[in-house]
Amino acid sequence: MTALAQLAEADLATDTITPGVLGFLAVFFVGACLYFLMRSMRNRLAAVRFDEDAPAGPAATPGAAADDPARRS
Repeated sequence: MTALAQLAEADLATDTITPGVLGFLAVFFVGACLYFLMRSMRNRLAAVRFDEDAPAGPAATPGAAADDPARRS
């Protein structure tokens, strides 16, 4: 017997569930979305320009704490 004939004879158990085409399409769709989101994020991060010599954080600028609405009571 060939392998194809053996596979044709083998019956799947009635309680076996396979994802099938719909499962493959769902995983492919999520993967494609992830690819395009990561590509977009990479392009946006490459466009960001920053000054490495700038002071870090908002507390480094004078008067920043007084203008912070979260600190007002």
